[in-house]
Amino acid sequence: MMPLQLQLEDGRQLHCQRLVRLLPGRREVWQGELEGRPVFVKRYLSAKRAQRHWRRELEGIRAFQQHGILTPELLYAGSEQTHNQPVIVSAQIDNPVDLNVAWDVAGTHHRRQLLRDMVLLLAGHHRAGICQGDLHLGNFVLSGEKIFSLDGDGVKWLPAEDERAASLDNLALFIAQLPPEWEAQIPALLMHYQHGRGWEQPPDGDDLRRRVSSARERRWHNWRSKLFRECSAFICKKSRGYYAVIERESDSPELETLLTDPDVSFPGREQALKNGNTCTVWAASAGVLKLVIKRYNVKGLLHGLKLSTRPGRAMTSWESAHRLLFYGIATPRPVAIIKIRRGPLQPVAYFLAEAVDGVDALSWFQQPAVSMDEKAEMAKKIVALFAQLEAQRISHGDLKATNILIADDRPLLIDLDAMQQHGDEAAFRKAWQRDQQRFMCNWQDAPEIEQLFY
Repeated sequence: MMPLQLQLEDGRQLHCQRLVRLLPGRREVWQGELEGRPVFVKRYLSAKRAQRHWRRELEGIRAFQQHGILTPELLYAGSEQTHNQPVIVSAQIDNPVDLNVAWDVAGTHHRRQLLRDMVLLLAGHHRAGICQGDLHLGNFVLSGEKIFSLDGDGVKWLPAEDERAASLDNLALFIAQLPPEWEAQIPALLMHYQHGRGWEQPPDGDDLRRRVSSARERRWHNWRSKLFRECSAFICKKSRGYYAVIERESDSPELETLLTDPDVSFPGREQALKNGNTCTVWAASAGVLKLVIKRYNVKGLLHGLKLSTRPGRAMTSWESAHRLLFYGIATPRPVAIIKIRRGPLQPVAYFLAEAVDGVDALSWFQQPAVSMDEKAEMAKKIVALFAQLEAQRISHGDLKATNILIADDRPLLIDLDAMQQHGDEAAFRKAWQRDQQRFMCNWQDAPEIEQLFY
């Protein structure tokens, strides 16, 4: 989006230089400059709700300030005269690092320290009687060793009649943002939280785990509801005979050109990664973005009729990839799905994922240059990957070794169009047993490799 020049009510010129976040029809967040000072600008767009959200943001910022909670300095709250829309202008923090980014690049020790600091910060919020209803890592910024709280719009007052339970629900919501394996840190986190609240009686760890599980389930259902529509994370394009959902961060003119007809990028049968009756897979690129495209072929009129009345396997792959990433399970980043109706009963669907430079597990374990110690270490990582799937009752549906990719010294799951998350334990155990048997079949002729997975 092109830069904006806005005139504030007090006559100052606000320069919006780079759009950093967009909620279509609701809000824009810009990096910019006010009187030579770097700033962040929130500009509220909705004709009906702009004033309400602007007011809630301002009240939340003032609540942070009133209780001594670090938040960016408020420089202006009012309307801009250029488009007559409400804006909030805050000073840019020195060397800001989004807490999501800080978490991703941190080692285990630093992550534990970040968790301790965040739990103490949340205890400070709750001690002041406030919490963030839309609590996630992106609502906090690290500057040096200080954590700043953002998103005044999400600030709520804790209910006086059940403040302890509401506080623990908010703490559980924060822990639910983390990969499930970090729940092992709950006893230590509760100790820090108890200290931060000044409580004599520590909260019950099992009770918090139940709250975390419920919060994670609610988060997934909320995220799942966004996967197939326009929102801050995705662009949705619909027209007669055409439907596409695109990861907003990956969007580019080159990608949009590719998505109008992915078959144009098909390199030919000889260069395709897979040529099957059910699907065809090939590598492609859109600008600097390297992709793998999987086309789900229509095998006949009856198959086309079936696909016309059901979401189809491309949609399953898209949802499954996001499900895995939600639970912290490695898989290539999903970029887009497309469904094009090429004629009566001819709905051709495509799933696009970021290309990962790796080798399938079957080929990797067959390499003579890889030592047995390295193979044993990789087998442990694959077993740990399976444990993550089992913990979430997720069955793959075709868990052969070629559907595990070894890249950057870690295993990633691919080919997700038969994946399921089971609500019923018995149904999961049956499907999981089939997955395990399918995987172990790969090593019948290599008993020394087979033993590594026991």
